Amino acid sequence: MRATKRIAIVGGGVAGLASAYWLSKHGFKVKLYERHREIGFNPDGFRCGEAHFVRAEEGITPPKNAISKVVKGILLRTCDKKYIVLPKKELNGTMVVLHKPKFLRFLAEIAEREGAEIITGRKIRRKQDLGDADFILDASGCPPLFKPLNRKRLGITYQETIENCNIYPKDFLEQHWLQHEMGYLWIFPKDDRTRTVNLGVGWLLNTKKRGRNAPKMTPKKFLERWKREKGVEGEILRSTAGLVPLGYQRPLLAENIVFVGDAGIGADELTGGGILRALHNAKVLPAFLSLEKRTERAYFRMLATEPAMKPFRLFSLAHIFKFIPVPRNLTYAVIFRATARRLYSEIRRIE
Repeated sequence: MRATKRIAIVGGGVAGLASAYWLSKHGFKVKLYERHREIGFNPDGFRCGEAHFVRAEEGITPPKNAISKVVKGILLRTCDKKYIVLPKKELNGTMVVLHKPKFLRFLAEIAEREGAEIITGRKIRRKQDLGDADFILDASGCPPLFKPLNRKRLGITYQETIENCNIYPKDFLEQHWLQHEMGYLWIFPKDDRTRTVNLGVGWLLNTKKRGRNAPKMTPKKFLERWKREKGVEGEILRSTAGLVPLGYQRPLLAENIVFVGDAGIGADELTGGGILRALHNAKVLPAFLSLEKRTERAYFRMLATEPAMKPFRLFSLAHIFKFIPVPRNLTYAVIFRATARRLYSEIRRIE
C-alpha cells in the first residue's frame, strides 16, 4: 500500500484553499500556511475586482452569502463602440460579483471538512519551515515565495470600492478599454441598496510613447483624472493596488515545488481575472500529483484543457501594434471575441 503523500501549501488565497480542498478530498494529507491571522478578512482578501463566472463544472459553487451581486453579462466600451458579452445558455453559467473574503472563508471551511489542516498567523520564509512535505505548493501570490516573476508579464492595477456611487451599472459588469494603455477601466456593481461599486483601472501593457518630460501617469492618477472628467461621486470605503502576473509564469515546477495561482498560471492575459483560473488549477492537481512522472509539460497540458487556461500572445501582439498602425477599434474587436471565448460566452455589438 502506497503511503499518503504529504502536501504543504503556502498561501490562503483562492488557489491555495481550493487546492487544499481538492487534494484533501482525494486522500492527500494537507497542511496550509497563511501568514495573516484570519482567512479572507485581511488586506489581501480585498485586493480583487471580485468578478467571477460560476460554472458547475468547476465543482465549487459559492454560497449565497459569498455572492454580492448576480449580473447578466459584461458591457464593453471602447472607441465609441459598445459590445455586450453574455454567457452561453447551454452552459448554465452565471456571472457574479463575489464578496471575496466570505468566499475565501467558505473555501477554508470545505477544505477543513475534507481533512485539511489550516495554520494561520504563520509566515513561511524558506523550504525548511515546511518540514518533510513530499510536495510544496507555492500559492503565495505576487510576488511568490520561491521564485522571481517575469516582470515583462506583469500588469498593474488600482481599485477603489465606492459607496453611494452616482455611476452604478446595476445589471452588468462594465469595462472601458483604454485608447493608449493596453488595459481597461472597470465598474463592477456590488450592492443595489447602497449603490456600492468596485471602480478600478488595470494596465496590461503601456503602448503609448510619452515624451521625455511628460508627467508619469500611474493607474491611480489615471483613475482620479477619469473620475473628475466623469463627475464621479461617492464615499471611498477602501482602495487597493498591486501587480498582477498575466499568463503563465514559468517555471511551473521546481524540484518538489509546484506553482499554483498567481505564482504559476497567473491571471488571464485578456480579462485580468484569476479566480476561474485558480479554481481550475486546483482541480487538476490531484491527478497531476498522482502521476508517476511529473513534468512541466504534463502539468501544462492538463491545465490547458480549458479555454480560459490556454495561453494568449497578448504581449507579442501588443508590441507589434506599437510599430504597425493597426486601428485600435480593430484590435479591440479581435480581443473582445477572444475574451468571450475564454469566458464561455457570446458577444455582439450593440452600438
